[in-house]
Amino acid sequence: MAGRECYHCKQWIEEGQEHDCWTTTEAALTRDLSDDLREAWNRLRETAVSFGDQRIYASHKSIMFARKSCYFFVRPKRSYLELCLFLGRSLKAPQVRRIDRTSKSKLAHFVRITHRDEIERPITDWLREAYEFSDALPKANLQRRNSSTEKNGIARKRESNQAAKDTPGPKAGRARTRGSSKQLARLRRICKSIPGTIEKVSHSEPTFLTPKRVFAIFANNHHGDGRIAAWLPAVDGVQAGLIEEAPEIYFRPPYVGVSGWVGVELSKVDDKQLGALVREAFRLVDSKSTASRRSKPPFAAR
Repeated sequence: MAGRECYHCKQWIEEGQEHDCWTTTEAALTRDLSDDLREAWNRLRETAVSFGDQRIYASHKSIMFARKSCYFFVRPKRSYLELCLFLGRSLKAPQVRRIDRTSKSKLAHFVRITHRDEIERPITDWLREAYEFSDALPKANLQRRNSSTEKNGIARKRESNQAAKDTPGPKAGRARTRGSSKQLARLRRICKSIPGTIEKVSHSEPTFLTPKRVFAIFANNHHGDGRIAAWLPAVDGVQAGLIEEAPEIYFRPPYVGVSGWVGVELSKVDDKQLGALVREAFRLVDSKSTASRRSKPPFAAR
C-alpha cells in the first residue's frame, strides 16, 4: 500500500492514516475542503513540486514545504487556504494581508486563497522566489555569523538588562511560581523518557540536552514575564504558525526566539501535546548534531 515515512519519528504511515507525532497527514488536513479550495490546494502543490527537490510533510495543522528550511506552508481552513511565504524582502501587493519578521533576513507573508484561479502570477512567482531564497539563505547566514557574534552578545546583554528593569515586584513573582514545581516535574519526566537525555542547570534554570546540544529549557517566571514555560527549538515557520494559531499558549521567547524557538505555557498543554513538542525538539537538535559529526573530516585528515 502507498504510504510515507514520518519525517520526524521515521515511523511508516499508511496512506490516509492519522499520525500523532506532532504531525498529521495531508489527507486529514485537506479532507473537508470545498471543491474550489481542493483544486486550489492541488494547484499549489503541483506548482511547488515543479520547482525541484524538497520535503513536503504535514505538521500540526499545516502542510510544510521545505528545502534546507521551510520556504512556505499552507494552513487549510474551512473557507480559505492560509498561505505563508518566507522571503527576503517585503512585498507590497493587495494579496498580502500581513507581514511578520521572523528573523533578521526573513519575512513571513500571509496570503488568503479562496479560489483556484488565484493560483497564478504573481503568487506562483512568489512561491518560486521563496524556493530559491531558502537555498541561498544558509550561505548568507554563514558569511554573517562570525561578524555578528559580538553584536549579538551586546544585544543580548541589553535585552537582559532591560528585562531586569521591567521585572515586577516580589509579590507578583511569587504568585506566578506556585505551580512551578509541578510543571518542572512534568517537563523533566517527559524529557528523561527520551534515551540519551542529560539534565543540567544553566543560568539557574533546568536545561535538557541531547546530550551535546540543548533541546529544552525550563523558564520559571523569566525576568518576571509571568510565565511557567518550556522553550523548545522548532523548524523554520513553525514558531510563527503556532503563535498565530494559539497566542495564549505559544510565544516567542527571548534570546533564542530569533532562531525559531517556541515558548510553551506548560499549564495550558496536556502531557500528550507537550510530549509531542519535546520529542520533536529532541529529534530536530539531535539530527543537527548527527549532520555536524558526519560533515567533519577524520582527525588525521584535519
